[in-house]
Amino acid sequence: MIKLFVVGFPLDIDDAELIELFAVQGLVHSAHFITDKFTNKHKGFAFIEMEDQVGADQAIAKLNGVVLRGRKITVKLADEDRVQKPRVFKPNRFEGDTKDISPDDIEFSTKRPRRINLKDKKG
Repeated sequence: MIKLFVVGFPLDIDDAELIELFAVQGLVHSAHFITDKFTNKHKGFAFIEMEDQVGADQAIAKLNGVVLRGRKITVKLADEDRVQKPRVFKPNRFEGDTKDISPDDIEFSTKRPRRINLKDKKG
């Protein structure tokens, strides 16, 4: 199975329409559409698994850059190495800056902040 990454398709497209578009190029094994968990609508990208390399190559060649309902779709091979290369998160840069402050250490100013009168300034 060859996994393709499809991005940029219209958000109102039906799952069956996109699968049918790829089925013309070769046998489609499965399709996984990424949806918003709250609205359950497409986010505009999907993963489509093709049965063979010839069908996947043909789908990339014919469908990459095609304008579909006013939006240009991009079709490319999915990055299979993403499973082996997990995301690396940088530590919080403020992690070492935390200080324990007791309520006694906090100073409050009883002075009112100075007012700035912008009308008197000449510029």
